Amino acid sequence: MLTIQKIQIYGFGKHENMTISLSDGVTIFYGLNEAGKTTIQQFILQMLFGFPTRQQTQRKYEPKASTKYGGQLILKHPIYGQCTIERVKGRATGDVTVFLEDGTTGQEELLAKLLYGYSRASFESIFSFSLHELQGIEKMSEEELTHLLLASGTTGIQHLSTLEKKMDKEANELFRKTGKVPVINQKIEHLKQLERTIKQEQGKIQTFDDKLKQLQLLEQNLERLYETQKMQQQQWQQLTIQKQALPLMKQQQALQQTLANYQDIQFPPEGIRRYEQLKDRLMHENQQLLQLKEQFQTLQDKVLASVNEQTVNEMARLIQKEATWHQLLVKVQNLQDDLFMLEHEMEAQFRLLGVQEKEEQENLLGETVSLQQEQQFQFQLSKLQDAEEELKFHLRSLEQIHLEIDAIAKQKQRIVQESLTSEEEHILAQWPQQKRRLEQLRAAKSLRNKQTQPLYFIWLILLIGLLSFAYGVFEKNVVVIIVGAFLSLLSILYMRHSKQAEPINKEQSYLLRELEQEEMTVQAVLLKKQRYEDRWLHVNEQQKEKEQQYVQLEYKIQQAELESEEATQALQLFLKRYRLQGSIARTLMPELFMRIRGVQELAAKRNSTLSLLQEAQMEKNSIYEQLQQVLDGAYNEHEIYMYLRTAYLEAQKHQQQVQQTKDQLASLKIKLEGGQSRIDQYTSEIALLFSEAQVQNEQAYYEIYEQFEQQRKIIAELQTVQAQLASLNLPQQENLMEDSIIEALHALELEQSSLQQEIDKCLEHRASLLIEKEQLLNDEKYGQLLQQFEQEKTELQQLIEQWATKKAVATAIHEALFRLREEKLPHVLSKVNAIFSLLTGGRYERISIHDEGYFVAQDVAGIRYQMIELSQATKEQAYIALRMALAKTLMDSAPFPIIMDDPFVHFDRNRTDKMVQLMKEVGYERQILYFTCHDAMLEHWQKEQIVDIGALANERGVAST
Repeated sequence: MLTIQKIQIYGFGKHENMTISLSDGVTIFYGLNEAGKTTIQQFILQMLFGFPTRQQTQRKYEPKASTKYGGQLILKHPIYGQCTIERVKGRATGDVTVFLEDGTTGQEELLAKLLYGYSRASFESIFSFSLHELQGIEKMSEEELTHLLLASGTTGIQHLSTLEKKMDKEANELFRKTGKVPVINQKIEHLKQLERTIKQEQGKIQTFDDKLKQLQLLEQNLERLYETQKMQQQQWQQLTIQKQALPLMKQQQALQQTLANYQDIQFPPEGIRRYEQLKDRLMHENQQLLQLKEQFQTLQDKVLASVNEQTVNEMARLIQKEATWHQLLVKVQNLQDDLFMLEHEMEAQFRLLGVQEKEEQENLLGETVSLQQEQQFQFQLSKLQDAEEELKFHLRSLEQIHLEIDAIAKQKQRIVQESLTSEEEHILAQWPQQKRRLEQLRAAKSLRNKQTQPLYFIWLILLIGLLSFAYGVFEKNVVVIIVGAFLSLLSILYMRHSKQAEPINKEQSYLLRELEQEEMTVQAVLLKKQRYEDRWLHVNEQQKEKEQQYVQLEYKIQQAELESEEATQALQLFLKRYRLQGSIARTLMPELFMRIRGVQELAAKRNSTLSLLQEAQMEKNSIYEQLQQVLDGAYNEHEIYMYLRTAYLEAQKHQQQVQQTKDQLASLKIKLEGGQSRIDQYTSEIALLFSEAQVQNEQAYYEIYEQFEQQRKIIAELQTVQAQLASLNLPQQENLMEDSIIEALHALELEQSSLQQEIDKCLEHRASLLIEKEQLLNDEKYGQLLQQFEQEKTELQQLIEQWATKKAVATAIHEALFRLREEKLPHVLSKVNAIFSLLTGGRYERISIHDEGYFVAQDVAGIRYQMIELSQATKEQAYIALRMALAKTLMDSAPFPIIMDDPFVHFDRNRTDKMVQLMKEVGYERQILYFTCHDAMLEHWQKEQIVDIGALANERGVAST
């Protein structure tokens, strides 16, 4: 069989980086709602058959929080061995790679071979079913339910049945005998309507000649009217020109009179433009000259406010000492830190030595600490330490002996508790009498043993007698029979005699056993008594020895205390010489002189550091005073050089600016001289323009310009009017009367209006005749109707052919379904009865097909029920039984695992148990993957068969079943 051994999810839905190992039989995937059971089920299907495309309705389960999409399935194939199917995000269905056990790799073609050519639809129709497929069974009709059961019991029938319904539906949409909506019915009605319209159009083609004669008469009348209209238009044009010339002639006379009033005026060419240019330039030069004078004065003020050069040189000299200044700052700070540390360390050493007063500290610093005095101090100190060590040793020994005495007392108490009880004392008192009785019984027992030793011999004689008797009977030898009988009888009589004394022997034996047990008890009590006495004696001896040691140690402790007190007093007298008062820590005693010398060395270092600090501060203060004089202010020591550099840079920059200012003053002086010369030139040119116009000021100049422009404008207008009159080509008539021209125009307008109305009527009549003529000549409606009629007939024929094709296909599918049901379904039904009987608890014994094609279920009483009459759960059991039976028939050709998604929710407990039993039986032939959210199902399976999806999702780890 084909089994899934491992599921490895890179990223699919809510699952990421998850690995699940599966067994060959039944695996239960358990999880609450939203735990991801359906996600894992869809992962298996999509790894095998590809991710859904955009045209498909299935969900793609692309992860939201990860870019990884896809995973692996590791299969055990009955032909190819262990295979790995990996599918990741790629083209429409994903990029798939198949790895075989022998190292071969492939894509979709190799995967199709592994899956025996099955598609996802065909796989799900047989090997995968869920609660959603079973929920609709209750609402199905008898025909729908039969189709569903047929599909579950035969491969491929579902697709054929769907196609049959589709063909019937499409054929009925094309034609129905009594319908009006189908397409063919509508086409037939439309053809009938077209035929009636064609007959109406045939009667309209008769009046063509009459219309031609009327058109000829109208054309002759229109030619005459057009000639008359042309003559009127010529008259109209002449009158219109005369009317247009009247205002021009009046304007010409007025302009000639106005021009005669003006005298000959002289004005320079382009005088206004030249004057205004010179005026603008003069104004611009005056403004620039004013700005240059202001700049010149400002720059002169800057030159006067220059910086003292001696101050700048002093700043430069001090900047060169900046490194020395920072070194002095660091040196002073370091010396102050060293001085602080030295004084702090001296204070710590004085506190350790117990010297707090300043006077005592100064005296200690002045004392001499020779090696001879240090040796004397060390001698006194070692003497004190030896005395104290000896005292401590004796105290520890005394404490140890005290503990040992307490332990001995406790041991004596335990020994007293282990002494002989009153019962054991009584046993020892009674034992001498019992001992004598025991010795008597042992002697009697020894005597009886000597008497019972021949019994083994008697048993042997009895056995030989019986064998001889049997052998004589078998061989028919009388002598052997008699000997055997005699030996047997003699042995039996002796054994009976021995049994008569047996009661006496049993009583003595019982008494002997009791006395022997009592002897063992007495021996144990004696041994206990001996041990008690030995231990008591030993403990008393130990107690006496420890008490003697205790008295001796008390005396030694008194002697050691006297020696320690004497050594302490001698050491205190020695320390008073150095004015060391109070108690000094014992740990400091060995190095006391070394610490005194250290304090004296620290004092010498402090004095040296203090003198260096004073010298550095004097030098620093000298430089600081010079800096304050240059900067003319008080600044922080650490920031003063920053201000000095800033001031020095500003002074240098100011000197550079002064030099630049002097250069700018020279340049401005040249510009002032050039500007004044240009102003003089522009003033002389303006005076020349005034003289040409014969005026003295600007106002008179503009007035003479306006008169000159008015004269030039009148001359130009007069020339324009004369040109317009010349273009009209008027006859040589000097007197034109406006009133007579207007009356002639009005009479001509009336004649033209009446003539135009007559022409319009003729044109309208001609247009209607032409339209009718064109309609008769070029009328295509009749032909179009004929063409449409033929086209509709052709379309009707095509629709009839489509209807016939669909009907033929539906009929062929129906026959194929009938053959498929007759050929394949019996083989499935032969296996389904046992499964259906098991699932229903033996209530129904078989499923069969009625002659009319419907499924029926037969109970144990022989009563048959249609599927529609069964309960929801029984229908589902029939559906599952047919699926299981079909899977059994396909075991060799398609050994796929079966995937179930909680399909047993309508089953009672008994039928659920039966379904579990069926799953366990099928699990030996196929792998089963069961997905559920009901924890009641977990009771039927071993722990190693259950995969807890919720736990896997939380830990993102590896689960093994």
